[in-house]
Amino acid sequence: MLMIRHLRHGDIDKVEWERLLLRCPDRLWYAQSWVLDLCCPRWEALIGDDGSIMPLIWRRKFGVDYLYQPYAVQQQGVFSPRRDQRTDAAFLEAVPPRFKYWDIHLNAAMQAHAYREDRISTSTNQDLDLSHDATTLRAAYSHGHRRNLRKAGDDPPVIISDVTSAEFVALFERTTGKRFGNVPEGGMLLLERMISGALERTQCRLLGVRENGTLIAAVCFMEWEGRSILLKSANDKTASDRQSMFHLVDRYISEHAGSGLLLDFAGSNTASVQRFNAGFGARSTVYLHLVRNRLPAPLRWFKR
Repeated sequence: MLMIRHLRHGDIDKVEWERLLLRCPDRLWYAQSWVLDLCCPRWEALIGDDGSIMPLIWRRKFGVDYLYQPYAVQQQGVFSPRRDQRTDAAFLEAVPPRFKYWDIHLNAAMQAHAYREDRISTSTNQDLDLSHDATTLRAAYSHGHRRNLRKAGDDPPVIISDVTSAEFVALFERTTGKRFGNVPEGGMLLLERMISGALERTQCRLLGVRENGTLIAAVCFMEWEGRSILLKSANDKTASDRQSMFHLVDRYISEHAGSGLLLDFAGSNTASVQRFNAGFGARSTVYLHLVRNRLPAPLRWFKR
């Protein structure tokens, strides 16, 4: 029988956490302790005697503790060196009962273990294996993507790599963030701290395009343990008219062609974003969104 310990934040050995995470083939950049510290300074943990781990990212509102999905963190859940359905079920059962409400995205390796009252929906992720050479990878681009890359002719955007975290976030806030309008309070500050922390640890690559000294397009890649996550991207109208985002992603793909790196586009349920990613040859995968509501009435009805 799998034994699972619940640890409050002060009891978590961060060095041991990282050691256990690195043993998990399904590990993700988001689950590193320093990333969790930024998202939730009081995060807690479940640790199994088989080496499986699950961060508990939580906060309190109106006196109720609940699990939530931080901004810019796509997936959480159980990470395991030897996953099976019983592992996932045991960990979800072991979540302390004080967390009356959950609204979390499980990682793609997890299998759902839902109760009748739970709500489960699917989200789309997309990734691209960069094991092949650049010619082979580009041959898999859609006709539209190849056409957009040719539009610049002999004057393609000049791609630079001296983008700062503050510069990137400022561009993101006035373009993508404003366009989709789904950035929660404190989201921009969290994003900047994540990027700054990743740059300090050489886990981040920022590529951009400037015009007259002003950043008009940029992409943020988080590089860790054989996976590169396209965490966020941003471009203004000038950059869009010059097809800058196509050139930025194409440059990254060509630079890492043959490396075996997995380029994780971080996916989207937005059709236009899915088409953009798929146009580079990315394949779609599914991960689960789990909502569990055990709030007392009438709060339970209010959060339905």
